Amino acid sequence: MTLVLFGCFFAFLFLGVPVAFSTGLAALVVVLIEPAVQERLLITKTFGGMDSFTLMAIPFFVLAGEVMSRSGLTKRIIDLAVALVGHFRAGLAYVTVIANVLMAGVSGSASADCAATGSILIPAMKSQGYKPEFAALMAAFSAMMAPLIPPSIFLIIYGSMAGVSIGRLFLAGIIPGLLVGGSLLILSFLMSRSSSFTVETKPFSGKSLREATKKAGWALVMPFLIVGGIRYGIFTPTEAGIVAVVYAMFYGFFIERTLTLKSLRELTMSAALSSANIMMIVGFSAVFGTILALGRFEQQITSVLFSITTQPLVVVAILILVLTLIGGLMDEVSTAVLFVPTLAAIGAKMGFDPVQFGVVMVLAIMMGAVMPPVGTLLFIGVSIAKIPLSRILIMVWWFLLPLLLVNLLIAFVPPLTTYLPSFM
Repeated sequence: MTLVLFGCFFAFLFLGVPVAFSTGLAALVVVLIEPAVQERLLITKTFGGMDSFTLMAIPFFVLAGEVMSRSGLTKRIIDLAVALVGHFRAGLAYVTVIANVLMAGVSGSASADCAATGSILIPAMKSQGYKPEFAALMAAFSAMMAPLIPPSIFLIIYGSMAGVSIGRLFLAGIIPGLLVGGSLLILSFLMSRSSSFTVETKPFSGKSLREATKKAGWALVMPFLIVGGIRYGIFTPTEAGIVAVVYAMFYGFFIERTLTLKSLRELTMSAALSSANIMMIVGFSAVFGTILALGRFEQQITSVLFSITTQPLVVVAILILVLTLIGGLMDEVSTAVLFVPTLAAIGAKMGFDPVQFGVVMVLAIMMGAVMPPVGTLLFIGVSIAKIPLSRILIMVWWFLLPLLLVNLLIAFVPPLTTYLPSFM
């Protein structure tokens, strides 16, 4: 049953069928040919997979990010990052990282952050003499903080499917997200020592920093509002999504005054289409996951892993590498919803804290988004930089190494993910 399911899934992908429909059609084939699987499973599990109060947060956070970006907040965030670190050698590389740290607290989507900051910073880096390959990779890898720093759409998906508290996952992702940013800053520093990076001649200005901070103040408040509200029980993660939308609309209509009813209608439609794509994958993957459970996929994977080693930390290291490779072959959202139930069960059997294990697995899956050949974020970066993907394939591995080290660090040092959630 499992072989037929995966075989059909990859066959449909090879034929160019979208991921959501490949998942559903593969499940349909198994339902039709396997007598042990009832036909009604396809309908009940598809609807049941999407029928979740927690998942309702996704369209709200997507819409909030769209509204904040349209309101010009992306430019203000980048201006603040420039005021903070733009005067250093390789300053625009640091700006890219800092800007994505701040953007992660607004959008919750890696693709959205990569497109928003990359469209401004990649051309700016190229004009200052940075190699296009480096500029594209900095934008792509910096966007990986969005799935960790709250509000994170990816953590919402993981928590809803694995039965883990979204609020605790939000808090657990803060330190690892900052560690990812720190590793990229260190990498930029080391690479700038041996490469021809432009040295900024504009000196640091306290006045410019104060002005930029004031203008970006609304963006800086938003993540604290969301995390604080969840932390003190004022609202649930789903309700936090609604609060984020209201906050973004208030800023766009009354503070920045760049938002109109016409543009709001366009943004709402865009957010609805993006959310529908995610929800279709989640719904069809619920059927996919049920068939995997009936085929005892979890037991098979567990037995294979423990036949290699019985050390939990070594098993986690293997899972990180495997998920990164799988993520390089298929969409990261699909990777998550297909394997999260199995991964959560394996983590529980090994005695890991579910919150810590969730953050480790989310980062591992997202590493696939910057892994050739499918890497979503890579394609966004190279398309903005206007270079072929082949030109960055060698440099990708230099950027992947620090992320792998960070993920192993948070897997081996539990307090990095469990300390902040302990205050809930």
